Amino acid sequence: MKRFIVLLCLCVFAGAALARSPQEIKSEIQAKRAAIELGRTQNGDVSALKSELARLAAELRKFDARNGAPRLDDGGETCAGATTIASLPFHDSGVLSDEAEDDYGDDLIYCGCNGGDVVYTFTIGENGLPGGIYTISTCGSWFDTVIHLWRNCPDSEEASFVDCNDDAYNDDDDYVCGDDYGYSSCISLSLTVPGTYYIVLDGYCGDYGEYELSMHSGDGCGLISTDCSGLSENSYCETAASLIFDGDAAFASGCTSDGSFPFDLETLCEDDIEACGVWYHVTGTGNTMSATTCDELTNFDTKLFVFTGSCTDLTCVTSNDDGPYVYNEETGQWESFCTLYHLASYVEWCSVEGEDYYIFVSGYDGSTGCFGLTVEDSGEPCTPCEVTDYYFTLEQVPFCQCLTICEDQIQKIFVGPASEAQRPVAVWSNGCGTAGEFPQEGCEAQCSPAYPELYMDWVYLPDRQLWCLDLYSYDGGCYCFCVERVLPVELNSFTAVAGDGQVALEWSTASESNANRFELVRDGATIAQVSATNSATGGTYAWVDRALDNGTTYSYSLVLVDMDGSRSVLATQSATPVEGAGVVNEFALLQNYPNPFNPQTTISFTLPEMANVEVRVFNAVGQEVAVVTKGTFEAGLHSVTFDGSGLTSGIYFYSIKAGEFSAQKKMLLIK
Repeated sequence: MKRFIVLLCLCVFAGAALARSPQEIKSEIQAKRAAIELGRTQNGDVSALKSELARLAAELRKFDARNGAPRLDDGGETCAGATTIASLPFHDSGVLSDEAEDDYGDDLIYCGCNGGDVVYTFTIGENGLPGGIYTISTCGSWFDTVIHLWRNCPDSEEASFVDCNDDAYNDDDDYVCGDDYGYSSCISLSLTVPGTYYIVLDGYCGDYGEYELSMHSGDGCGLISTDCSGLSENSYCETAASLIFDGDAAFASGCTSDGSFPFDLETLCEDDIEACGVWYHVTGTGNTMSATTCDELTNFDTKLFVFTGSCTDLTCVTSNDDGPYVYNEETGQWESFCTLYHLASYVEWCSVEGEDYYIFVSGYDGSTGCFGLTVEDSGEPCTPCEVTDYYFTLEQVPFCQCLTICEDQIQKIFVGPASEAQRPVAVWSNGCGTAGEFPQEGCEAQCSPAYPELYMDWVYLPDRQLWCLDLYSYDGGCYCFCVERVLPVELNSFTAVAGDGQVALEWSTASESNANRFELVRDGATIAQVSATNSATGGTYAWVDRALDNGTTYSYSLVLVDMDGSRSVLATQSATPVEGAGVVNEFALLQNYPNPFNPQTTISFTLPEMANVEVRVFNAVGQEVAVVTKGTFEAGLHSVTFDGSGLTSGIYFYSIKAGEFSAQKKMLLIK
């Protein structure tokens, strides 16, 4: 009897151990998912882990999250038992078992290869969905899915194949569902023919596991955020609510959590889309228009986006998270345009008469909530800003001129024809009413000031014999641009290498003309003067700053003095002498200089000991394009020159192999 009782107790305990809670299963699923993700990044075999994950997911789906009741909401086995999609947006999580039957395979497979399948159905027309554009997606699935869409059941005589997809890509050949290794599929198409449609979800070549199936109106393959309900009538661009103006203003209100997340537009504007949102439509009048969420109904940190074009091919016009700040002369403080401060957003744009504009109301950093939106027509005619490049000649130097730049645009300024040794020296100032700062004529106009920033420094274009400078401005307007003179020296490199109580300074030039001397300035004080060679092919210079304090960081500037006494700072470096640092004590690959470059650049590296060195250059797809140097080098700092004359513009990678040491860096060639 005692033995029987013991065995009975053991059986009870074993049964209790097998009856796991949903929370325990979810914890194990998370661990398996992490292991699969790690395996994928290491190109490992995750088939066993995926099988285990499918088993766990199937076990979990026996429970309802609220009360532990069995769940039966997976896709149907066949057309007869297909799960019905009655309304949109629709989202379902399911499991395609490794034991699922391949009911519609072989001759009925148009994308990929066949495997087990599940079936969903919907109707277009009477008592169903209206004709229009629809998107069907498996974004978020944990195995390699395939979608086939049929009108009527695939094995019926009336069957008509509509479309299919295995791996969903965008125009840039990127997966539309993020970094999911091509596991997800997506179909976006127009459905106008009435009838009953069937979605057959397959596992590619027998793959299986957890899947996510979504369907919504509108065109836009991508992740469907389950945090966005999509219940609002204006959740998508195609269903944007048209605003009705009462005089010069229109008003609307809503809640963004009822909207959608347009993943295909996520990074199209200067500001990224970070939260759910809803859509509105206005027609351009040829006047300046504005939109703001400065309203008492607004209860979260809003973000506004304005697009133009068609919903299938949108272009960003403007975007903003907050709004303009106004200077209060009484308080001497900059204050928000709205009493809501950071919650409200404001955008303004020049509308083209008759053009469609789509306003997307969203939130900052995932925020959702309710809002009031006001769109105003200023009644002031405007002309959309056109991006303009400017060309100047050396005969105009020195000069100052009032230039205009568009909002959120990159502007190119060219000077030439000129040689590579005739690098311009330019300065610019906000606005054009700056005669006090720039006494030269050309910058006295009163206009809305722009605040351009350097986007890319001067680059020489040998094919066109032009120097090119790129400026960027967040706000459109005017600015005063001046070219003071042409730099008589083209610098290749300037280095400062720390030693024990000293710093070794080296620099080289590609060309020199009208140069008098170089000055070395340490922490604002001139410590040396070195005569320039004035050679058309440039020169190499070196100077050692001695008797320095170890542990102190020193800043060095290389200054060029022209024949007429003009001074220009060519480059700045810093170094910290350290006791016992008389020799290089580590392998290192330094950043090339200049970068971007055209066509030559200097690559430097340090060796703590003699080593066989190879420096090679590769293009963006990993093809070797040049061997810069190959040989034996002594310990110390070394520099080699790379010439990209025979290469096209673009990103390149240069690498070093010195003994057991290897490293790689990126550089940009612009012609």
